[in-house]
Amino acid sequence: MKNLAVVFMGALVLAGCGGVRYPTSYVLNFPPPTPQAAPSNGALGPVAIAEFQCPEYLCEGRIVYRRSPEEVAFYEYHRWAMDPRQAITQYLEDGLRAQSLFQSVALHERGSETAYVLSGNIERFEEVDQGRDVHAVCTISAQLLDTRTRSVVWSHTESKTVPVEKRDIAGVVGSLSTAARTAADRLLKSMTDELPATMARTGSTTRPEATNRPTVPIHPQ
Repeated sequence: MKNLAVVFMGALVLAGCGGVRYPTSYVLNFPPPTPQAAPSNGALGPVAIAEFQCPEYLCEGRIVYRRSPEEVAFYEYHRWAMDPRQAITQYLEDGLRAQSLFQSVALHERGSETAYVLSGNIERFEEVDQGRDVHAVCTISAQLLDTRTRSVVWSHTESKTVPVEKRDIAGVVGSLSTAARTAADRLLKSMTDELPATMARTGSTTRPEATNRPTVPIHPQ
């Protein structure tokens, strides 16, 4: 967002004449999920969610923008109050709990016992400038591991691009919130649509009532 960047640089110069300028912090705005009825064939076993990962430059605090595919830049005085990894992981946890697909949902703790572990990566989370057009882009990939068989039973990637209509940082943050929420919602829908069919097709025994074998600890890399 070239024009926006120029405005902020000009404001920085003016601020230098009047005193110290402090960063402004922002959070992603996610609405609470809508509770869903449990699947007719019963919930799957417990799932633990490992905090999603991302390239360090995307989640180190400053809001990221790109003028070209090769260039990465930062808004020095506009930062995340909450790490996007934590915010998006929490949103997915709340969404999974609302869908009632699993017997229980919790954040993963090293060495804890669970039937499944959901993990993933935030691959893109940034403002992208293309001439006069400005967009917010979020790409998230995720996979679900069956801890008994050590096999991936579901994986999916979603990406969402949202125009930035309001040409200021609040507008960028709002569009990033929409992009992240939409990508996460699509991941959850994919899991809800595909996982029960996969379990039925493979004859999985990971439903809590289907086996007496204990769940096993899982140690993410």
